[in-house]
Amino acid sequence: MNAAGRLSLFLVCLMATAARAENWPRWRGPDGNAVSTATSLPSRWSRTENVRWHTEVPGEGSSSPIVWDERVFITSALDSGKRRVVHCLDRANGKRLWSREVADQNPETASAVTGHAASTPVTDGTHVVAWFANAGLVCYDFAGKLLWRKQFGEFDLDLGLATSPILHRDRIILVCDHDGDRFTSFDSFLIALDVKTGQEVWKTSRQGVYRSWSTPVIVSRNDKSELIVNAQEELRGYDADTGKPLWRLPGLGQWVAPSPVQAHGLIFVASGKNGPLAAVKPGGTGEVKPVWRHETGAAYVCSPLVVGDYLYVHTDAGILTCYEARTGKAVYKERLEGKFTASAVAGDGKLYFLNEVGTTLVVRAGPKFELLAKNALGDYAVASPAIARGQLFLRTERHLFCIAAAARKP
Repeated sequence: MNAAGRLSLFLVCLMATAARAENWPRWRGPDGNAVSTATSLPSRWSRTENVRWHTEVPGEGSSSPIVWDERVFITSALDSGKRRVVHCLDRANGKRLWSREVADQNPETASAVTGHAASTPVTDGTHVVAWFANAGLVCYDFAGKLLWRKQFGEFDLDLGLATSPILHRDRIILVCDHDGDRFTSFDSFLIALDVKTGQEVWKTSRQGVYRSWSTPVIVSRNDKSELIVNAQEELRGYDADTGKPLWRLPGLGQWVAPSPVQAHGLIFVASGKNGPLAAVKPGGTGEVKPVWRHETGAAYVCSPLVVGDYLYVHTDAGILTCYEARTGKAVYKERLEGKFTASAVAGDGKLYFLNEVGTTLVVRAGPKFELLAKNALGDYAVASPAIARGQLFLRTERHLFCIAAAARKP
């Protein structure tokens, strides 16, 4: 290939990367870190100001929306989980383009917070994959055609299942942790499936009681990809291509919902109700030690967030602590208004914290606490926001809101 050809290929790849960055294809965004590269994001809104559209989402659900180009996908459940639904909306106006139901006459146990549509779907721009526990894993194309469905059995977890599927290359990876040794015939496991066919690529047992509601992340280093799974009492690293266990960080909490995040060559992990918070390097073998660790201060449900040099951790009670990410040194601690289940997102130098009464507190990113705005929608909210193409997508109990600065076009 000559120089002109190489330059053309580079520009095509660069444009494709930029397009992917504008989308929000999975739980917590493109790489699972909940930080958007978007600019001109809104700081202020209400039910009428800077609302591009809002659409009713029938049924219940605590899953987050995902966005790919002009499509928004979100899930819900009806009839106490006997009907699970994937919805496709038009990003420009919120119009529902299609909805597809999955029937399940024996839904798993679920809590009031998780419900039966807690897992966020994932997309590669061609396929949309959603996880509904006992109802199975389903894959649709963008026209709403069912491509495949896989059911793995009846899961036993007192508070339901909330982990979300992720994509690695052309594979769907799913954490299936549950109390499998109590009433069911199978143990917890990890599984990778071909996204086109649903065929199993690898499966790894996680024998024992793990009780994880966390979604994993992929860390790529030296042409190797590690799957990082946060769960009861320990963080584990696996080979993402084979499922082989690589390393483990012990000493975490009993109740684990926060997802790990990666930055500065480290993985940051939180667990338990006011449990441990730690940073660890990937690439280890066997039992590893943290780079730094705090015995308390972690959130029960909300995942941590890294923006620049700082790690932000907010608890369900609204205690926000900012740390130096590399050292774990506390920089500030402030109380946010309200109770929180949703995890924070960030973009354009701002941190967005959505509380359970539907108010988003906007905080400036950096080592000094500065509250920029409080924006009330007045609806119950536990789903984490999404950011795509300069817009915020906020799910409340019955509606999905698209928030955008007034001057920004759809």
